[in-house]
This record gives sequence, structure tokens and C-alpha cells, in this order.
Amino acid sequence: MHPIKIKLADRVNLNIIETDKFKTNFISIDFLTPLKKETAAYNALLPQVLRRGTAKLNSMPKLNAELDNLYASQISPFVSKYGEIQSFGFYSYPLDNSYALEDADILGGLLDILKDVIFDPYTEDGLLCSSYVESEKRSLSDRIKAQINNKNTYAVTRCREIMCENEAYGICEAGTVDDVERITPELLTEHYKNVLRTADVEIYYVGRNYGDLVINKFKEMFVCVERTEGEALETKIIRRAEKSKEFTEEQPVSQGKLCLGFRTDSIIGEDDFRKFVVMREILGGSTSSKLFMNVREKLSLCYYCSAIPESYKGIMIITSGIDVANKEIAEKEILKQIEDCKNGIITDDELDAAKKALVNAYRELGDDAGAMKRWYFTRNLVNISESPEDWTKAILKTTAEEAAEAAGRLTLDTVYFLKGTLAGSPEEVEEDEE
Repeated sequence: MHPIKIKLADRVNLNIIETDKFKTNFISIDFLTPLKKETAAYNALLPQVLRRGTAKLNSMPKLNAELDNLYASQISPFVSKYGEIQSFGFYSYPLDNSYALEDADILGGLLDILKDVIFDPYTEDGLLCSSYVESEKRSLSDRIKAQINNKNTYAVTRCREIMCENEAYGICEAGTVDDVERITPELLTEHYKNVLRTADVEIYYVGRNYGDLVINKFKEMFVCVERTEGEALETKIIRRAEKSKEFTEEQPVSQGKLCLGFRTDSIIGEDDFRKFVVMREILGGSTSSKLFMNVREKLSLCYYCSAIPESYKGIMIITSGIDVANKEIAEKEILKQIEDCKNGIITDDELDAAKKALVNAYRELGDDAGAMKRWYFTRNLVNISESPEDWTKAILKTTAEEAAEAAGRLTLDTVYFLKGTLAGSPEEVEEDEE
């Protein structure tokens, strides 16, 4: 099943995945711009402010009441990054019309509201509402500050930032607190208008075929927008790390967090990417992986250990929670597992388990409309259109020798250690991991 792509305007595309499998439809609008320090916070803040109210429904209670009339529909803002591309916008899972009372047009009503949220927001004297801007600035700042509370995520984020310190990928998609504080209603309104003119837009609809209803609704959204040329969307790739760097940070926690950042020389969309995917699964993708079975289970050197890829940037971070005293030996053993992969020490059981885990994950994509969108969206960014079924065939034909070849292209770039300074009890250590 491949999406039907329809061009609505210059660099504005509607992607339709027709299916009657779900009781809800899925709709998303992704605005895409280069990830930059000077605009990251603006892009993160903008959907939150727009969601506060429209010219017709000028407050969140009024907007939510109207959505409740559409069988408790929701419009949710989001922001994320894919390599050095920032994506932000809205998504929704409205109930399909066939499950509503006779003559109820949930889909049409939802799209009308979504149009107003994006193109006719509530303004005061021509500017986005100042009280909404200030309120959402506080919320965004709080979320940025709260990132440090989840030590697992914080350590991975810090490893990425240090690893890509002089690259756009090192920028947080939410921006920084200082960046958020500098935003004014005037500046955000100007940025909003620029986004409508210049951002690439990818719209996804997953659901039943309603003829031209969906197409016409989205065409109406962009018909009055004057589009101008935007910036190219690209991610700069560093294929290899010439040397590795190490960074240690201390915090008053009982469990240490060890992250090893690698350049992979494997990018989504390239012919050899399947080899990396299988290798990563063998190394640290599941409970049958080398890192889990050896570093965690056999040697008891960590509380968790897994490999997180960034397929657009060509990096992989191995993240683990350890006792502080085990830092050197845990790092050594993690690197040994990679060397084993490079040397082709991969058993048939490890290869089969990795393939089964991957294939099962691809099969499950069809059970979630949002997951289906993410699959095709992520490939759309690199101009490929393979289906999960196509990709499954490629994975199944990958050999242990090819996985070893992918491992051989890994180069260690950054070692980040979040050193806990508390001598905690096992119960406290478990709390840290969560």
C-alpha cells in the first residue's frame, strides 16, 4: 500500500493512504523547515499558540467545545526533528463518519476547524494574542527545563549535543529557554506569516475514501496563501569520526548514565541501509541482542543497554544505566560487543531473532494509522516510497556477513558519562532508571 500524492500548491503535498481498517481517520499537517537555532523555539511555540483559539472560537474552552461536538475530536500540536529538518504542526484522530449518527460530518467539521486554527487564528490588533503567547512561552520553557528530570533521556540528548556541537543536529527542536524568552507577539506573528509562505508542507490523511472531500478541503486551506521559495531541506552527514572525545558531567543521582555516540556511515535511503538496520538490531535492538544478553544479563554490568539510531544523520548512540564504579569495564565490554559484530561473530540464532523482531515490528505498523503515516513520511523525506512489505523482503535477505560489514563502518565519536554522586540503595537506583 503506497500513498497517493497530490500537489496542492508549490511545495505543499497531500498524501492519501486509503484504508477502511480503522474506526478513526488520521490527519496530520507537517510544516518543514531547516533546523536552526534562531527559529527552533519559534517553530516549537507556534502550534501551541495557534491551538489556543481562532477568530471564530477565540478561546480554548470554545474551541474544545466545538471539537467535543465532533465526537470528542482533538487537534494536537507537535514538534520534532528528522536529521537537520524541523517538523511542526498538528495531528488528529477523528472518528470516521460511518460510526457517527446519520448526517454527522465529523471529518468535514474537523477539517474546517483545523483550517481556522492554522489560517485564521485569534489575533489582537493584527498580532497573535499576547496573553496566549506569554502563557505558551511559560509552558514551553517549563518543558525544556523539565528535560533534565528524565536522566535516561537527558543523557542521550547531551551526548547528541556534544557529538554534534557544531552541527545543526545538535540544536534542540524545542529551542532553549533563553530563545523562548526573547519571543514577542510581534516577532512570532511575523514568523507565522513567513512559515505559511515558505515552509514545505506534507499533509497525510489515513482513512476511508471520501472521494474529493479531503482533497478539496485541503486545497481550500492553501488557495489564498501566496507561496514563495523557501530554504532547501537537507542534512549534512559526517561519515566517520576521526577521533573520539569524552565528556563527564556530575549530578546528585545514584545511577550513572553512559552513552557512546558513533558515526555509522549508513543513512536511510541508501542501498546499504538495510545492513545497518539488521546490525543495530543484533547489537542492541531488543532483549535478544548482544548488549542485553552479554553486558546486562551475563556480566550484570548495567541496568539497561540499547542502541538508538538516528537514520537521517547517520549516528547511533548506545545508552546504558550503570553503577558509577563500573564505567570503565562497561565501556570496554560494549566496545567488545561491537568488535564481535565487526569480526562476524554473529550466531544464526542472533541473526534470526533480529530479523523476527524487525519483521514483527513492520507488521504491526498496519495496526496504527499514525504509525503508517510515520513510515511513509520518514521515507518521503529522502524521496523513497518503499512499503513495509518491500522493506521486510530486504531485511530477510540480509546476511550475517552484511551485518558485520555495517558494524565495520562504525566509528566512535563521543563518550558521555553522567556520573551519579549519590551512593544510593537498589530501590533508589531503580527509581533513577525510570
